[in-house]
Amino acid sequence: MNYIFASLILLFVPIYGLLIAVGSAIFLDTFTGIFKSVKLNGWKSIRSRPLSNVISKMALYEICIVFLFLIDKFVLNEFVKHAFGFDFMFTKICSITLIFVELVSIKENIEETFKIDIWQLLKKAFNRAKEIKADFNEIK
Repeated sequence: MNYIFASLILLFVPIYGLLIAVGSAIFLDTFTGIFKSVKLNGWKSIRSRPLSNVISKMALYEICIVFLFLIDKFVLNEFVKHAFGFDFMFTKICSITLIFVELVSIKENIEETFKIDIWQLLKKAFNRAKEIKADFNEIK
């Protein structure tokens, strides 16, 4: 039984970083969602039903990555590696997509909580950096 368990663990070693990254994104989304809810509606807004959905989301995302990894490893990897030159392309694309979905949700939570527009702040910061660079080049 220990050999089977160890073999399964070793099978999924190539994607443990992806699994951790997706899990971390889900955790951050949950944290910002709870923060937004408490900030806007107080502690009474925290309910166990919506929080239990986090468990099913985590399981669904992680199982999706694991099964796609198995398909990648045993069916598609040789074709993809020959055509593009790297391993497990579809698993990585799926992980990036899931992380992007969570990041969009995190951005929305932060914007609603603090009543700010993150893209406007970034544009102002980049414009300010351009001005500073231009001023620096003038001084040279």
